[in-house]
Amino acid sequence: MPRLCRHLMNLVKVGVRLAAVASLLAFGARWYWLLDILANFRVQYAMYLIVATAVLLLCRNFRWAGISLIAVVLNLGVVLPYFIPLPNSASDTKEQRVSFRLATFNVLSSNRCCDEVVDYLRELDADFVFVLETSADWELAIKSLRDLYPHQKNEIQSGNFGIALLSKNPFSEIKISEYTPSIASIDALVMLGGNRVRLIGTHPYPPINGKVSRLRNSHMQKLAESIATEAGDAKTIVAGDFNMTPWSPHFRDFLEVSGLEDSAKGKGVQPTWYALPSFCFGIPIDHVCFDKSFRVDARLVGPELGSDHRPVWVDFSIVSKDTD
Repeated sequence: MPRLCRHLMNLVKVGVRLAAVASLLAFGARWYWLLDILANFRVQYAMYLIVATAVLLLCRNFRWAGISLIAVVLNLGVVLPYFIPLPNSASDTKEQRVSFRLATFNVLSSNRCCDEVVDYLRELDADFVFVLETSADWELAIKSLRDLYPHQKNEIQSGNFGIALLSKNPFSEIKISEYTPSIASIDALVMLGGNRVRLIGTHPYPPINGKVSRLRNSHMQKLAESIATEAGDAKTIVAGDFNMTPWSPHFRDFLEVSGLEDSAKGKGVQPTWYALPSFCFGIPIDHVCFDKSFRVDARLVGPELGSDHRPVWVDFSIVSKDTD
C-alpha cells in the first residue's frame, strides 16, 4: 500500500504542477493568445485540483496538499462570481412587465440534423432566435420556420460565419454590421411594449492563432464601443458565439466598455462547447449579454443537436414602474 500511495502521489503531483502552472500563466491572458486559451479552463483546473488535494491529504502529503489548495483558491476566485446572483430591481411597487425569450444557437454549418434543430426551436418557442453558421444547406430549414417566425434576416456566407435572426415581431430597423471585415453581425431594432430594443447577433473568429485572436479581440472591442456610443437610444442585448469564456480578460473588457451584464451570472457555469455529455470537458463560449434595463428570469443551455455547440436561451423581462 505505501508503494501504491507513492506512485499515486507522484502522478497526482505531476498533475498539480501542470494545473498550478497553467492557473498562474492564465493571469497573463491579456498579453499572449496562448495564455488566453489557458484561461478558458479555470473550472477544469479547479475540479482536478480539488480532487488532488483530497488525495494528497489522504496520503498525508500536507505540503503538496497545501500547494494544490492554493491553486484551487486562485481558480475559484475567478469562477465563483458566476454563482452569485445578479441583483434585481426592487418590486415593492406596482410594475408593468414585458416578457420575452431569446435564444442563440451555433448550429454548425456541416450539421445534418436540420430536422432535429427545427423541431427543437419550435418546442422552445422563443420570440427571437439568432442562428449562427447558417450555410446554404441551412437556408431551407430556416425558411421552414416562417409560420412561427415570419420576420427573418438570413445573411448566408461561405465557411462558418453565416448568421440569421428569426423573430415573431417585425423589425423597425435591421442592418448588417462588420466589426471584422467580411464577418457579418446582425443589428436589429424591435419594439416591445413601447420599448425600443436593440438585438445584436455576432460571431467573431475563434482564437486559433495570434493573428485571429487579435481580430477577435478587435471585433469585440469595436462592438462594445458601438454599444457604448448608442447607449440610451435603445435597450440592448448581444448574443452569439463570442469564442471566449467569461474568464478571459477580453470578455471582461467587452462588458466594461459596453456597460452590459452577462446573463450567465448567478446561474453557475453552463458549458456550451464542446457539446459532450460530460460537464467536465465543456466551456461557456456562447453568450447572451444585456443592459440593466432587463431582468433575467431564467437562463438554460439546451441539448446536443448535432452541433459542436449547445443552444442557449434566456427569459427576459423589461420592468417599468406603474404610475397609475
